[in-house]
Amino acid sequence: MTLAQSNLVLLLTAAMWGSSFVLQKMAMDIMEPFIYNALRFALAAICLMPIRYFRRGNINVIKSNDKRHMLIGSVAAGTIMFCAVGFQQIGIKDTTVANTGFITGLYIVFVPIIGVLLGHKYNAKIWLAILIACSGLYLLSGMDGIHMKKGDLFILISAFFWGSHLIVIDMVSNRHHPIAFAIRQFFICAALSFIAALVTGESLKVPSIDAWILIGASGIIAIALGYTLQIYGQKVTPPSQAALIFSTEAVFSALAGIYFLGEVLGSTALIGCVLMLGGSLMAQFYPPLNHRATEQKSLP
Repeated sequence: MTLAQSNLVLLLTAAMWGSSFVLQKMAMDIMEPFIYNALRFALAAICLMPIRYFRRGNINVIKSNDKRHMLIGSVAAGTIMFCAVGFQQIGIKDTTVANTGFITGLYIVFVPIIGVLLGHKYNAKIWLAILIACSGLYLLSGMDGIHMKKGDLFILISAFFWGSHLIVIDMVSNRHHPIAFAIRQFFICAALSFIAALVTGESLKVPSIDAWILIGASGIIAIALGYTLQIYGQKVTPPSQAALIFSTEAVFSALAGIYFLGEVLGSTALIGCVLMLGGSLMAQFYPPLNHRATEQKSLP
């Protein structure tokens, strides 16, 4: 695969992820958030198992050279993912698809904030990028003083967890096969979502064929296929370039919301979107100064 082909694959992935927010928004009209997450992530894990089989010649997804490290890492990643998708799915009911896409993209600027707590050091200019992105958030969310709309607040909390998830993946993924790791974290996320559905008294019954279509489209296309394309695209495309391409997810979410749901962004919100996207892109140019060097490795 050439670099140009790889970049196109990652752009397709960003388009799939951004557009999938429409599916998540539509799902909240006919079912409840935790059972929706449980079913779509379980389906994604099941869909990845045949890929794991053909890549390794067996379907023993539990086997690992370092079982304890894999267990701790997948539990941590799956738990954080459960929190991220939980807040996101609850929040998207009370905000627009465009807001969801752009605010979720703030996970890029949450990473250095979390990284500082872990002892990472950054170029001082990254805080300017964070300030620009936060200014955009203020405009996009229509905040009144320091008060933010409930849906946007939940999406913002979700973005924090996505940033945490990225750091966990960075810490553990280099020691394990990515698809095997994905299967584990998806199953853990699905299990925790199912437990949350039981605890909160959600109906465990899928109400209609339309609901199954939304579950299938999100689980198979956005999660299973999207994640797999990301893996193969990032075999060639450098991480910094991949992050820039993935930032277009927010643009695709806005376009999907406008086209499929008739959402409208006002002039103030559009300025906020530009600032958020600009701040997020700017943050990519200032990785941690004391972070381990990472090289692109072919998958086993």
